[in-house]
Amino acid sequence: MIAQSLTSDAFCLARQAIADRELNLVGYELLYRQSNYAQVAQFDDPVEASARVYSLALLDLGAAHLGSGFPISLNVPQFWLERPELFPEVTSKVILEILEDTVPNEKVFKALEQLSAKGYTIALDDFTLTQETHPLIQYAKWIKLDTHQYSKDELAKLVAELKAYPVKLVAEKIETWQEFKDLEEMGFDYFQGFFLSRPRIFRGSRAHSNQQVLMDLIQQLYQEAPDIDQLVDTVIRDPGLTYRLLRHINSAGYMFNKEITSIHQAVMLLGQERLRSMVSLLLWSKSPFKASSQLPTILVRAKACEAITQHYKLPEAKTSFTVGVLSSLHIALGMDFNEMISQLKVESIITEAFKGRGTLGEVLRLVIAYEKGDWDAMEKSRWYKPEVNTLFIQSIEWADEVYQQMGLGTLL
Repeated sequence: MIAQSLTSDAFCLARQAIADRELNLVGYELLYRQSNYAQVAQFDDPVEASARVYSLALLDLGAAHLGSGFPISLNVPQFWLERPELFPEVTSKVILEILEDTVPNEKVFKALEQLSAKGYTIALDDFTLTQETHPLIQYAKWIKLDTHQYSKDELAKLVAELKAYPVKLVAEKIETWQEFKDLEEMGFDYFQGFFLSRPRIFRGSRAHSNQQVLMDLIQQLYQEAPDIDQLVDTVIRDPGLTYRLLRHINSAGYMFNKEITSIHQAVMLLGQERLRSMVSLLLWSKSPFKASSQLPTILVRAKACEAITQHYKLPEAKTSFTVGVLSSLHIALGMDFNEMISQLKVESIITEAFKGRGTLGEVLRLVIAYEKGDWDAMEKSRWYKPEVNTLFIQSIEWADEVYQQMGLGTLL
């Protein structure tokens, strides 16, 4: 039913991560738009479009499902804000973002009280502090600021004023790590923007011992003809990795007649492509560079690349998951992208994909456009069709399950 709804309405749903000062994941903002491929009537009225999204997010898909236990935030136009009776009570974490063009009045204040009583958290989006908007603060738990709207001095003054209230301050649209550092020092609590998908490079840093084992494995796995004995010798240098591989190969997904106890046998059975993906994901989970908030996004990227290529039965499907993972592995390593690629010496089809060339490059560009909520770029791709929306949602579901398992110390 959900898949059919997403396909027929051609709705694009994506998530953008929100992180705390330690860059731990604290929630997602839901990005959405109905695409030009919709088989039903287009929603020219944003009020109607919002209604469809609220139905999908709060009823069909479910907020807990979309956020995998983390809060999700939705934009709420004033028309809907003034009709709180249309919002169901929620038990999961849902944040309603009150837009900057909302005109404060008694009807709005009463609605915010009712929505809070129903279990919603109130956020003020792109907030500007004026005498007129000041009364809204008493209802809010989050205040989101577009940091590019202010000079540094103006922003610092506004943050100092807002810190007097019991709210979390969220800095939006952060592009660089230097911006993040400046805003962190200024006193913001949470952070959102594309800076999270860029590497935080630490010059001269050394890999942790278990991370070095994984790096060695990655490099061996990208040789044209990996030496199995060398792979096995590298795996057993990390007892934790040895345990994880054996646990994974003996999981229900493989259904071997008898337990696999040999690392050599496990390596042979998993195969080069599967091992590449597993080791890449482990590098993410063990990253010392505060990259964990992006791990769910990278899992979605890798799975979506794989799902799209499998959907179209493309011969590149077997390499697509690896392309998705490696396209941002440099973030986990704290390395420059080109430096990482030169060290790994990956095959040409993968390097061409990173440059946006070839079929895999086109699919990767489509998936990255989805992550950014760049719907126009998505719809220009020859690989985008309404059913791809369902593949993205399924990729989110898979990624959230894997992320939770990794958080519990398991792998895939």
